[in-house]
Amino acid sequence: MKKIKFLIIAFALYTIIIMACPDVTAWDKSLIIALQTKLKNLPLFIPLLPDCKLYTLMIAIPLIGGSVYFLKKKEWFKTLFICSIPLITFLLNCIIKPYVHRTRPPYELQQVIHPHSFSYVSSHSLVTFTLYGLIIYYCCKYCPNKYVKYSVITLSCIWILFVGLSRIWLGVHYPTDVFGAYILGFILCTIYSKIRI
Repeated sequence: MKKIKFLIIAFALYTIIIMACPDVTAWDKSLIIALQTKLKNLPLFIPLLPDCKLYTLMIAIPLIGGSVYFLKKKEWFKTLFICSIPLITFLLNCIIKPYVHRTRPPYELQQVIHPHSFSYVSSHSLVTFTLYGLIIYYCCKYCPNKYVKYSVITLSCIWILFVGLSRIWLGVHYPTDVFGAYILGFILCTIYSKIRI
């Protein structure tokens, strides 16, 4: 429980710094500009992948796969928890975003999509980190085949990082929004790993 308390305090302090320090937003903007400049020759369909059917599929796969796996083992709580992750992350976003009240990056930095909701934390990054963080946790704990284990862990890490990068690349989130989502996702995964029902 000490680890979870420490993580929650760290997330709260991180959020306060973002709210209170305008220099963070200025630094964020410079990072978005630098990233967009580096990647300007790449087609924009690449960062748009997490905004299309692929993203829905990448959420559905662990939800369905995890549910089937746990239902076969008659582990009802784990089935319920896996299925509730999109709802839990959505509710957290509904609480955090209006409270922090951080506006999106400037319109001129946004490419293709122009969302109107608040920016902190990135909901795409949060749900992705939480779902795929649990996949990594289960692979480490239960997968006996080393090749399968390392392949799944590697692909999960790549997808987590790609979704976060795509949010910054498109200019719809600041880097600190994505990192905040990763911290919160890690907290959710840690809480889940400590629950024994």
